[in-house]
Amino acid sequence: MAFRDRLPTRRTRARLGILALVLVLGGVLTLIDQRNTLMSPGPAPDSEEGVPDYYLEGVSYTRFDEQGRMAQTMESPRVSHTPADDVTRATTPHFTLLGDDGNRWTADGERATLGPDGNTFELAGNAVLRQPADGWQLQTDVLHYDVPARHAWSDSEAIFTQNEQRTRGDRFDGWVDEDRMTLEGNVRGFHPPIRQ
Repeated sequence: MAFRDRLPTRRTRARLGILALVLVLGGVLTLIDQRNTLMSPGPAPDSEEGVPDYYLEGVSYTRFDEQGRMAQTMESPRVSHTPADDVTRATTPHFTLLGDDGNRWTADGERATLGPDGNTFELAGNAVLRQPADGWQLQTDVLHYDVPARHAWSDSEAIFTQNEQRTRGDRFDGWVDEDRMTLEGNVRGFHPPIRQ
């Protein structure tokens, strides 16, 4: 009898059940209400050039040449455009640069600035240019690329590596269509002997 007196009455259990149901329903409604806030993109990036007129997230961008052939692709988690200078900026972009003869180079960096005409871009911050077919890569701080000329260059120190060979220079030039590159200015290299 004493144990039975301690159990909540049927009325108390019904009230507790209704209270639990109200709490669960309130939590679900709160999640639904905040869903738009939780799923919306972050705030628009601000820059010295002003507030962007648009920004995109999860971008995959393809550019074609005058003959309609694919010339360049870019992937970036975030791209913004500022109307004041008509410049597009991308964070941690990955470019694929395609030559007429099928050569494929890739370029990566911490950030990219695409010029107002869209014909040039600049990669800054640990820029890396790779030529996968020949297995070489070039590292520099700032890399420029002219899309119509398919010409890449850097006026900052550049380090060229292929297998175990390393060469550095003060200036780099490369042409995607010609599959050719040059290093100039204070060029130094390390070329280990070939093992037999």
